Amino acid sequence: MKKRIFALLLSTAMLATMLAGCGGSGSSSGGSAAAPAGSAPAAPSGKTQILTIGTADSTGTMYPVGAAVASVINDNVPGFKVNVETSKGSPANCVNIQSGEVQLATIAGDTAAQAVKGEGKFEGQACSDLRAICAVYTSLSNWIALKSSGLTMVNELGGKNVAIGPEASTTEIAGLAGLAAAGVEPAEKVNLGLGDGANEVGDGVRDASHGFAGIPIGGQLSVAQTKDCVFLGYTDAELDKVVEANPSYYKTVIPAGTYPGQDADVPTFGVKCLIVANASLDDDTAYAFAEALATHVSDLVAGHASMKSMEDPSFICNDLPIELHPGAAKYYQEAGMLK
Repeated sequence: MKKRIFALLLSTAMLATMLAGCGGSGSSSGGSAAAPAGSAPAAPSGKTQILTIGTADSTGTMYPVGAAVASVINDNVPGFKVNVETSKGSPANCVNIQSGEVQLATIAGDTAAQAVKGEGKFEGQACSDLRAICAVYTSLSNWIALKSSGLTMVNELGGKNVAIGPEASTTEIAGLAGLAAAGVEPAEKVNLGLGDGANEVGDGVRDASHGFAGIPIGGQLSVAQTKDCVFLGYTDAELDKVVEANPSYYKTVIPAGTYPGQDADVPTFGVKCLIVANASLDDDTAYAFAEALATHVSDLVAGHASMKSMEDPSFICNDLPIELHPGAAKYYQEAGMLK
């Protein structure tokens, strides 16, 4: 791995003054003058800079992925300490990256694309400064039910009682998209975290629970280890409808053996999940983060198996739904990874 000098990184504050809110206008803090766009005020030489990476529900995939990313940066990029924070998920992370409340975040690609364009939930409040550092895993639509329910497909959930995911989360958005494509309307849809939803399925309170995360989803795995569970699939025609309505999604499967008792592939859809920063992050820092993550994939996979997709270098930086940060793009170009 090529060595870069990080003296500049140690003498430059990291995103201390970022664009406030999703409107794109900058503001000063603490009474000091606002820094020019794309820059940050100087910090004492040698001072470790504390950053936060926003994730999601701690029982899903984003939290352990964010923890693994933080660990690799902390161990391999001098001058930075990244702390991990739970959140309401990708939509909240978009807003928090734009405003500077967090400096890095795990964000599902479809949500990031909507935020940048000001579409969907972001209509009228575009988060135009989001830039990708890399893709780290694929979030897949996972519907868990007890085997005793007799359910096998998502299109059997009409009139059922389901947990759809945390309110305004990517899990909820994807779950609603899947139900719409399947042409069914459950009798009750409740907003629950991935772990709580799966637990209520295991306890017989809910007929099914949705998760949209890297596999295996921790909360669902825990229930499947103690109860006989099934994972509900989509028909090919339903998946075509999902992808047509949202081009960020693509057809895939939950491979056989992902969960206990799952002896066949489950047809579903997914989206790339990204590590995202604000466009004002300086190029050298973005380069250093990209280099550290791309060259320590084995450490990331050890942190969570969902990141195994990163073993294919093209997955990391190609066909992303939002623009790469220029500093990250520079690293991938030099490494011969960018098509």
